Amino acid sequence: MLKEDMDYAVGLETPYWIQRVEIKGKVFWTFQTPVSFPFLFVFSLTFLLVLALIMPFLPFLTWLPALPVGMCVIIPWRVGKLYVEKEYDGKKVHYFILGAVRFFKDFILDQRCIHNEQRRKMPVEKIVFEKTNL
Repeated sequence: MLKEDMDYAVGLETPYWIQRVEIKGKVFWTFQTPVSFPFLFVFSLTFLLVLALIMPFLPFLTWLPALPVGMCVIIPWRVGKLYVEKEYDGKKVHYFILGAVRFFKDFILDQRCIHNEQRRKMPVEKIVFEKTNL
């Protein structure tokens, strides 16, 4: 048998899709097309963040009620779709962000030199060869 025939990781990477939401056995909400669970999670987090950022400005935006509603729907929708549909460098978005943070921490913030796979506190001294007459 080939190795790819027995690769079970492919099944673990498949997205979890939601078509209907049930509460206590009763249908609460039904989506016309299935929606992925990560999209709903990122959408709800972004919605709460945008709502928290807009709350102080709501008294000033009473004359234009479509703007806060549009911002609370369009921005989370775009961020959720970006999270689910895009793969940067062949990685999922959260793995890409985690790798970028690790790179920033390990190589940008830590400026010590690397010698023999270890960080050095002092730079390696230069070796000076003297000319000798034989």
